[in-house]
Amino acid sequence: MRKSSLKLVKNEILEIDARNKPEGFYLTSRHLRSVGRVVQRLHSSTPYCFLHADSERLASYYTKLIVRKIELLGENLILRFNPLRKQKLIDVLNQEIENFSLDEALEATRPDNRRRIILIENEEELISEDWQDIELLCTGLPGINLGLVCNASGINQEILAASQLMKDKRIFHAFFNSPTNSELRILSVVARQNSRNARILKTLEQLGLRYRIVQDPDIASSLSDRGKFDDFLRVAESDIKTASQGGWSRRLIQTMKYLMLLLFTMIASYVLIISLN
Repeated sequence: MRKSSLKLVKNEILEIDARNKPEGFYLTSRHLRSVGRVVQRLHSSTPYCFLHADSERLASYYTKLIVRKIELLGENLILRFNPLRKQKLIDVLNQEIENFSLDEALEATRPDNRRRIILIENEEELISEDWQDIELLCTGLPGINLGLVCNASGINQEILAASQLMKDKRIFHAFFNSPTNSELRILSVVARQNSRNARILKTLEQLGLRYRIVQDPDIASSLSDRGKFDDFLRVAESDIKTASQGGWSRRLIQTMKYLMLLLFTMIASYVLIISLN
């Protein structure tokens, strides 16, 4: 394997290693940033987060990862709310409100003491009354020491469209899109080169994520060949760079058009002023 290829492989392995955190593995750097924003939001004055993903399995995966991260940080407490147990969210809210006066509950302040985070994992079982209570928590009781993490992947789209919570700026929405095919290619190839990354392949399998071309037996068998491994990784890098450059090209063209229009307007204004004088 050539030195340049070794460097490329090493960089990819390091990038994957950087996403191996104590709470779990992040499939992409975008997911890593999204989870960071969720945790940051849970420490803010509006600690209400909804999680969305391309699949329920992916949303469930990151819901559990966020919970582990919160537990590892030890700064907040997780309060699991499971509608499957016929538990009522209003009972939880009433218990918390008992510790606050009405003025305190309605005052938008940032609590200093340890916050309790209500976790909703079985969102498909939520009823209309539960949604009213969630709306009360997120928009009507800013002073109580409660936050919310809701896995919204299984919520009916009609409910999502009708709910004001989806449009309220006090609610943070984290989106976990599936890795691109090129990203899956890099994950699959690099993970196969080191037994330490075996759990990555298992995670991809559990989430139903698979690089499509690997299904071809000829290509699958070639992944263990070092020369062809170079080629696959190089092509994957090229795919990502091409997509990125394409986005920059479009933005550059739009910027140039705007500058040309601005220049034309300035020239026309100058000519008009000269003619008037």
